[in-house]
Amino acid sequence: MYIDKNEVLRYLRYRGHDTDSATDEMIKECADICRNAAKSLFIYSYFDICQAENGIIVKDTNIMLTGKSIARHLKGCCRCAVMAATIGITVDNFIRQAEQEDIAKAVILDICASVCIEDLCDEVSSKISDEQSKFGYVTTSRFSPGYGDLPLDLQNIILSTLNANKRIGLTLTSSNIMIPRKSVTAI
Repeated sequence: MYIDKNEVLRYLRYRGHDTDSATDEMIKECADICRNAAKSLFIYSYFDICQAENGIIVKDTNIMLTGKSIARHLKGCCRCAVMAATIGITVDNFIRQAEQEDIAKAVILDICASVCIEDLCDEVSSKISDEQSKFGYVTTSRFSPGYGDLPLDLQNIILSTLNANKRIGLTLTSSNIMIPRKSVTAI
């Protein structure tokens, strides 16, 4: 997996500032840990969609997409991909261990993991786009629960629809936190 150092620096708010050798070395170490520990786990399925009075119905599922933000995002669309992705629990374990030993390292490791999951999601989105272009479809960008007014609790239905627990080990706490933490669901 690719971890762009410039993205790590952007998260660290190092815009236009030089990093010292110790910071450079810590970023390199954390990126290496993340690359070696991360797994590319993802699933997605395609569904037809239709507009309804109270939202967008994702056909053949229990998913109802509500809110003005997702309605604008999917305006003119007739189908969607529902996806879930994670880089796995091992990265979470390294972050937790670092939190006990070196908080700066834990922060940088967490950021590297965030960059890593975003890279994975970009790869999945690209794969979806490539597959759908063969049928003449143009894809939108990802849109996740919690964006705009799309409810965060939609994640539970997405994970259930995709059977994400069994297929990629992705679960949800009662407060809608995904486990492993570096995970994403999206439309």
